[in-house]
Amino acid sequence: MSSLDVSLLLDGQLNAEECRAALQACATDAGRRDDFTLYALVGDVLRGNSFPDDGFSRRIFARLQSEGVKMEPGYDPLGDERP
Repeated sequence: MSSLDVSLLLDGQLNAEECRAALQACATDAGRRDDFTLYALVGDVLRGNSFPDDGFSRRIFARLQSEGVKMEPGYDPLGDERP
């Protein structure tokens, strides 16, 4: 089970058997559980589903911007105005 499998799981791209294996790995492997949590949070930030927190979502968004992730000009998933 790899980090890619966790990503595919969250994207709904695994068949039923692969999904069971990925969930089992997340339940028994702390590294895969960490991957799941991080990927889910990144997905939430990219979709603009931020939640009140200690600034973690804002730091993820800032990191994505600093790493050159392509986004629409002016797009701010954490802004007050949603499309």
